[in-house]
Amino acid sequence: MRYSWLTRPYKLISISAGVICVHALLNTFFPNAGFIISYLLWSLWALLATIACLWRAFHCPPFIRTHWRLAAASLLFIFVAALIEAPAEIFLKAVPAVASIGDFFFFSAFVPILLSISLPDEGVFDRFTFLLDSFQAAACSCLAYTVLFGALPFTGQPAQAMPYAPLEYVYDTEYLVVVLLAALRLFLGTRHASDRYYFRFLLLYTSLYAVTSGIYNHYVGKYSLTNGMDALNDIPSAALALGAIFAPLADTSPARRASRRTLVRLIENTRPVFLSLALIGLSTIVAMRNFAVAFGFIFGAFILYSLRAARLQSRIETAQAELEQSNSRLTEIALLDGLTGVSNRRGFDQFFSMECERARRSRQPLSLLLIDVDHFKLINDAYGHPAGDECLCHIARVLSASLIRPADLIARHGGDEFAVLLPETGSRGASTVASRIRSAIAKDVAAGASYATTLSIGAATWNAEEDSSPDELIHAADRALYVAKHNGRDRVELLDLHSLAGVKPSSSMERPA
Repeated sequence: MRYSWLTRPYKLISISAGVICVHALLNTFFPNAGFIISYLLWSLWALLATIACLWRAFHCPPFIRTHWRLAAASLLFIFVAALIEAPAEIFLKAVPAVASIGDFFFFSAFVPILLSISLPDEGVFDRFTFLLDSFQAAACSCLAYTVLFGALPFTGQPAQAMPYAPLEYVYDTEYLVVVLLAALRLFLGTRHASDRYYFRFLLLYTSLYAVTSGIYNHYVGKYSLTNGMDALNDIPSAALALGAIFAPLADTSPARRASRRTLVRLIENTRPVFLSLALIGLSTIVAMRNFAVAFGFIFGAFILYSLRAARLQSRIETAQAELEQSNSRLTEIALLDGLTGVSNRRGFDQFFSMECERARRSRQPLSLLLIDVDHFKLINDAYGHPAGDECLCHIARVLSASLIRPADLIARHGGDEFAVLLPETGSRGASTVASRIRSAIAKDVAAGASYATTLSIGAATWNAEEDSSPDELIHAADRALYVAKHNGRDRVELLDLHSLAGVKPSSSMERPA
């Protein structure tokens, strides 16, 4: 990026400092027009910063646009305040003694900034929640008017403007709080790169504004020093305008990993309360004059925050339900064979373990069929692997159609080997199911189906009352399958677990291919 060097804060501060020099030179050459020059440049920089933030909002990623629009709203408040304050100081040359309507706009300029700080991180923006927060922001502006003038706006009540001396400290408090919250949001509450980029500029802007406005309110404006020192007011708007225009539109740096996770989570969870706390703080000041009004605003803040919490809880529950559904689906996919759609070896192992425990508790028999496709290698060699895959899928469909009970399980146990687990089924039932499967395949062979083949089936039954383990059931079915293939294939062999007592599987017990 050609102007990437402008993203450095000290570069922006240096350029903005040049604004003071230009402003000071103009006041030096035109001393009689000091107030006019000051307010003109102040207004122009605020207007330029407003336009720059709006331009940035149209060119940045969607999830950060609201932040830049709120920054533009803050600058627009300052622009309007400068226009309101200009006539009194330019033409009347009056030093302010009490708060004016311009002070209301100055004070309210940081309300959009506070709303921006309270917004959630990238990807979790919610329009309804933003609407509730906007109501709280509007209530803060209304209370700010009441603090400054002792009356609610648009009520016709007589105003009692706050003297300028305490107002200066009200401004200082506001600036300090907003700078602190912006720093917390940047360093502890923002992990996404795009959000972090915006809050760098926000912290720079609010810090410069706090310093320059503090100097202006306590010294420059108070003593009508128009010798260039009032150009301090140009610096924050100038820095933000230059940063918004020339800085890269997105931060490509990786998201920051939270190092102090407990503190980070605390800041993230308390961010939505910032507006409510501001509303309560302003209501506390108003309560000194009008307790009923303050109580009404505090009650309203409680209602808005309750609605916000209810909305958040609803979104959390919805997200949890979707997450559980996704996890269930992922678990289901993880336990299914991608080719045939029946259970895979992992699914078989889980189901086998559960059914063994069930059989042990209920004292019911458990039968297992191990099924091998005869001469499957010849099908792959003669027709290719796609034909072999289609053959396996066809056998899986035949197996599914041959099983009547939903409790029975079909699984692809190996490359061309399937397993059928039959809960609460004795040896006679297992033999019946095996014969039914073999007959269904035989019909395909008789009908001349493509890639027709035969099956060798080994069956075994485990009775929980017997002194044997579930592993012996798999060993017995595997041995029965070996016998079926050794005796000519296309047959069913049923093996009793007692015939395998003391026999362990060995590598020499290989099945014919």
